Amino acid sequence: MKKEDISFLKQMAEASEEAILNLEESYVKKDYENFDRAKKIILEIQNKISEVAK
Repeated sequence: MKKEDISFLKQMAEASEEAILNLEESYVKKDYENFDRAKKIILEIQNKISEVAK
């Protein structure tokens, strides 16, 4: 794996952590719009990680 890929994956992991925190906070507040947005971000991050891992 290239150094750029490792750096990218690290950034995606950090973004994922932030999105998960937002997801949890939105769930507690019953803010369904932000919950859905955070869920979509997490799914996008997962897809990007999968592409790099191939």
